[in-house]
Amino acid sequence: MSTVISVKAPQDFKVLIVYPNLTGMLVPSLAIALFTRVFKNAGYTVDLFDTTHYVADENSSPQNRVKFLQARKFDEKDDLGVRWKTDLVFDFVKKVEVFRPDFMIFSVVEDCFMQSVALLSSIEHLNIPHLVGGVFPTAAPQVVINNPYVKSVGIGEGEELIYKMSEAIRQAQDYTKIPGTWHKDELGNIIKNSRGPVVNISTVVPDFSLFDESRFYRPMGGKIFKTIPVETYRGCPFACTYCNSPMQNVLVRSEGIAPNFLRKKDVNILRSEIKELILKFNPEFLYFIDDSFTARPKNEVLEFCDMYEEFKIPFWFNTRPETTTPEVLQRLKEVGAYRISFGIESGNEQFRKHVLKRNTTNLKLREYFDTFVRAGIPFSINLIIGFPGETRELVMDTIRYVQTLEGYDTITCSIFTPYHGTVLREVAIKNKWLDKDYITKHTTSNSALHMPPPYLGPDDIDGIIRVITLMCYFPESEWENLKRAETDDEEGNRLLRHYSEIYQNEFLKDFQEIKKFQLLDGASGCKSNDLDGFRMFNPPKRIDEKDLAQLKVSEDSFIQMYH
Repeated sequence: MSTVISVKAPQDFKVLIVYPNLTGMLVPSLAIALFTRVFKNAGYTVDLFDTTHYVADENSSPQNRVKFLQARKFDEKDDLGVRWKTDLVFDFVKKVEVFRPDFMIFSVVEDCFMQSVALLSSIEHLNIPHLVGGVFPTAAPQVVINNPYVKSVGIGEGEELIYKMSEAIRQAQDYTKIPGTWHKDELGNIIKNSRGPVVNISTVVPDFSLFDESRFYRPMGGKIFKTIPVETYRGCPFACTYCNSPMQNVLVRSEGIAPNFLRKKDVNILRSEIKELILKFNPEFLYFIDDSFTARPKNEVLEFCDMYEEFKIPFWFNTRPETTTPEVLQRLKEVGAYRISFGIESGNEQFRKHVLKRNTTNLKLREYFDTFVRAGIPFSINLIIGFPGETRELVMDTIRYVQTLEGYDTITCSIFTPYHGTVLREVAIKNKWLDKDYITKHTTSNSALHMPPPYLGPDDIDGIIRVITLMCYFPESEWENLKRAETDDEEGNRLLRHYSEIYQNEFLKDFQEIKKFQLLDGASGCKSNDLDGFRMFNPPKRIDEKDLAQLKVSEDSFIQMYH
């Protein structure tokens, strides 16, 4: 494959970074910021095309979170300074024609792949070298390279391979042998290079300077903060079957690249990075994007807190309940922890352990949540519904279990999304509940699974997502009305408005700091009933061995997906 340009000086070499994104998905991308720094360090002329502010055909997750009472209301224009745009493809073509890039990179998650294809098809005639990389191409490189508009794919991490490929193009050299890249020639032949080594995440400091100012503002706990994302480690030590992060561990081990994908950033490097971000962007809030922030030895978390003492900028992180201790939570609060998201996903212990690969018991989880309340850091609970093999009874187990947990600020509930690279996607395909060629949408979109009764169908899941936050709050004596509110008709919507108004005024309120009123009903499965609470710590086993077998795939078959 030959390049289409002559040798250029670095300052004359133009790179366009393209960031396909769901409408209104907040906080600028760390990956884009890392790639910006790589290209600027090389001396190139760099620009960004960001699709975040373009209006799509359907609501994105932030808007749906508000709709389903999982987040507080905010106004994109008045609170965030967003100015919506409409003609995505036209503006992209204009950008390319004016900027005239020598090389383009697309950082792509699965939800946005088809958007990327639309953009690539619009400038195919210009024959500009490009690289489509990110989580989705890493999980499904063959799917991506098979698309007629995609000529080159990046697999794995991008910091090193984008530099090697751009330098090869700049110097008019062959770039088809670079580790971590696949390429398709004019005849459709595919050149596949093995994945490159894992990168040192402490060597590149992100540069967010190409993002529009409005991209830094996001709501958190009812307030608006200028927010910057920060990475303290990359990878995940867990093996949850609904998530594609464990895929990275499987890939690097199976290909002999590394024993583990997980790497941690040196605390002194992290200090320097935060100082630079403060100097350049003056953030009001830091958003730690690690898969599970406290999933590391306690001494490392405390070392982070000692370092962060000098900043004390409010921050958010996501983690698993079982990775925290009272001492760690207290120290995190002292240095600025403003809010935490804790994932439990399912309240049925058997399902969570054997299907989701989350091995903590309900009783132990309850003990952890008691420590969260005492720590005094506002937190949300993350749930997922619509898993392969999930029934309404399993969802009700989740709701009843949440009713035993006190002190949470909000509930975030997603619909299971069968991303490439997740074990449960392969489970769904194996059982013929999902077409093998399906490409996902965002996590509050309709369910993609089509399961026979007694499993949940797409309409069942759409109904439950309307009311699950309310069912976790209101006593079981109100559940008949709330079940009626699952239906999108005049009576269902009337009931939904009625209960939503009570929930908004009595519990959600405008800010996370305002004291909540918790409804209690001794006849229900709520927190006030010790007997019902005890039952949820010894939950029913709803899945027999035959059903469990159909909800698993072997690691060997999982690995074969990539080879």
